[in-house]
Amino acid sequence: MKNVSPILLLAFCGVILMACQSTNEEMTLLDNIEHVTISKSIGYREFNEDYLDSINGATAINGFEDVLKSAKGVKQEIDVTKEKPDYDIMIYYENGDTHLLHLALGSKDQESQFMYMGHEKNVFIVSSEYTNKLRNILDVR
Repeated sequence: MKNVSPILLLAFCGVILMACQSTNEEMTLLDNIEHVTISKSIGYREFNEDYLDSINGATAINGFEDVLKSAKGVKQEIDVTKEKPDYDIMIYYENGDTHLLHLALGSKDQESQFMYMGHEKNVFIVSSEYTNKLRNILDVR
């Protein structure tokens, strides 16, 4: 019985440590989205204000909100000196607040990654299903 106790204690501690390291954090929306602007990214920690497109229609905005709400947070080291996100996104909320995001858009049937600008170690993963939806909203083939 004495040999079982240390094993159970180690197993219990391992489970707790794994639970503490994983995060099920979701992206925070500050209010209803009014519109979204999209630009080609020039790199992490920088924001390109030369917009390519804007999402204004209710259907597209609702779809974009669905994508953001589906994103699940993970802690991930990103080498911001070597990688570059595909898009910079500015979200304008009805209450006047804004969010700056970087988007690494996955190919069709692959995951995508959102990051709040300045917080690139907190990555929010979007499933392949929602990446396909996002690609349609952004009109990327």
